[in-house]
Amino acid sequence: MFSEMNKVLKATGDRWRFAALIILRSPVSIAMTFVNAIFLQQAFNAVTENNNNRLIAACLFFGIASLCTFLYNGTIWSIYAAPQTIKMEGKLRVKLFKKISSFSCKRIESLEQGDWLTRLNIDVQMPFSESWPHTVSAIVNIIISSLILCSINPSVYGWILLFVVPHVIISQLLIARVMPELNKNSLEATAINTNDFTALINYADIASQYNGHEYFIKRFEKSSMELLRTNMKMHKRNALSSGILPLFGLSGYLVLLIVSSRWIAGGYFTFGDFTAAFQLRGGVLLGSLMLINCMISIKANLAGVRRLNETMEEKTEVMINGRNVDEDW
Repeated sequence: MFSEMNKVLKATGDRWRFAALIILRSPVSIAMTFVNAIFLQQAFNAVTENNNNRLIAACLFFGIASLCTFLYNGTIWSIYAAPQTIKMEGKLRVKLFKKISSFSCKRIESLEQGDWLTRLNIDVQMPFSESWPHTVSAIVNIIISSLILCSINPSVYGWILLFVVPHVIISQLLIARVMPELNKNSLEATAINTNDFTALINYADIASQYNGHEYFIKRFEKSSMELLRTNMKMHKRNALSSGILPLFGLSGYLVLLIVSSRWIAGGYFTFGDFTAAFQLRGGVLLGSLMLINCMISIKANLAGVRRLNETMEEKTEVMINGRNVDEDW
């Protein structure tokens, strides 16, 4: 997976900028989790102690910290994310077009026009989705939230893992493993459907003269239904993922609520500590969910990334500007 992605980033010449975007984006999620946890802990403890000054300080901290995090995140996305990914995508599309242009007529005619268009318009977008920055951000969120929870109360962290780990394993086995193949089938169905639509438009006049218009319509309907069925398989897997979430998320919430109530009653926990622990639990849980969804998305997009590499690594004998096109990859 990483080697395939590395080949694509190497072709764009912007591997280090892409890595910088991921690194700079990674602290945002844990920063918001930490800010919310500290605010709720201090606020509820201040209310319990009837300390107005402490409550005001907690509110000021929350407002300033949230604003700084929002401005930092907005700056990163406005400077690095959109312009950089569009630039890399443009470079990759140009290289891919040059490569396809260097193929022989026999090689180009071996695939339908829709297949080539799918590679140029859809496959080149897949390496630069937001899944990679979100994946690293989720990992950072999970690790730091886990460390803080362990320092607060290892038992709380143990109860959280009891529900988070099975959720991750089941999602990996039932959803993430099959997504690359499903997405590959979807890309192939999209290419066929695009080709049928192109033929329906380009040959409309000829078809009407020879009473072949109905043939093109039925062909387009058939490929559209096949594309719909293929995409529905992916939607069913995503729906299954959404169904698993309440099962483990709500169950873990209720169990932790019951256990923590005993600790609060026994004086081992304040209500502020309890709310902070719940926020950090959210960092672990939401980070895990984000990691699962991102891994599913990355594995699904991997089908397009592999097709790009396979196309660009094909050997050609055509020279452009005195250079073999293969040298560009």
